[in-house]
Amino acid sequence: MGKTSFNANKRMTRTPSSVFLLLLSILFPFLLASCGADPTPAPVPTNAAAPTVSASPTPAPTGTFTPTLTPEPAWYTLLDESYAALEYRYGLVNDPKARVYASLNDAVQGTGNFGYLPNAPAYVSVVGEEIRDGHTFYTVYYGWMDAAEVQLLTPSTFRGILLTRDVNFRFGWVLADVQSVNADGEPVRSYRRYEIVHEVPALTENPGYVAVGPDEWLPEEAVALTSSRVPEDAGTDTCRFIYVDLAEQTLRVYNECKLIFATLVSTGRQTGWTFPGRFAILQKFPYIQLTPPAGSISVYYLEGAPNFMTYSGDLGFHAAYWHDDFGLPVSHGCINLAPADAKWLYTWAWLGERVIISAGE
Repeated sequence: MGKTSFNANKRMTRTPSSVFLLLLSILFPFLLASCGADPTPAPVPTNAAAPTVSASPTPAPTGTFTPTLTPEPAWYTLLDESYAALEYRYGLVNDPKARVYASLNDAVQGTGNFGYLPNAPAYVSVVGEEIRDGHTFYTVYYGWMDAAEVQLLTPSTFRGILLTRDVNFRFGWVLADVQSVNADGEPVRSYRRYEIVHEVPALTENPGYVAVGPDEWLPEEAVALTSSRVPEDAGTDTCRFIYVDLAEQTLRVYNECKLIFATLVSTGRQTGWTFPGRFAILQKFPYIQLTPPAGSISVYYLEGAPNFMTYSGDLGFHAAYWHDDFGLPVSHGCINLAPADAKWLYTWAWLGERVIISAGE
């Protein structure tokens, strides 16, 4: 899991050179308007068309004109949805007095042979299910629980992207449902959370906004942006590595000095819980139980966190099935990924893989 709110100022949108802008404005006027890990084994489951010109001699304007652009070549593809498949179901237990029985018979009979989960709320991995006399019981890590005590979860279906060609623009994801506007502040269109956008050249500056179309802008705080270029802090001889930007809450993967994968992450929700530096993948666990390290002020209990890879002490990359806040710093220090992204990264990375965590470019 991860440790905090890390808010960093967004960079101002860059504009082309004056000569480039002049040529474009002449030629194309419309186009340029501390998480603790307890690596115990996981339980085994029991089973464009151009606008049509009006025939009217003097048509009245009906609103802001947005030209139809020629579709650009595809530059990314979403991860295959098969990466999001999880071996277990997961549930939330809110009641600190919820009982965990030693056996199914104990659970059915309600005997005194039971215990409690270490913390509440707690997240449990549901690895089996039995129905007795019309009543459902779940197998969790420590034993059996009444299904009525467990609220089943729906893990995030968010997926990162694989780059299919070189791109020379910044791109990213919309972090919340938002409306884009033109330079006059008039609405253009609605964007949904996690929608992919990319920056386009702008003829004018619009502080606090990112140009995503001809005279179309989104607020900087509503978008997490990244780029394909090799970051300066990677060094000239580093061509295969994982790169995390804490300011933007993004992760990039490079191979042969080319960006091949990018996504959103969630790092520590307090400053310093996820810290910058150069690291390496140290250990890999298909599933792991996460509890606070000694002396931690955090309280959590997470069973069966998938695809855990450590890079510094107890800190690591792993799937987060318990939240869908990617792009925001909400963890206890670890780098949380959506299940599909965590599985892809776990499969791609070898032990010793370089990891660079940056405060922000």
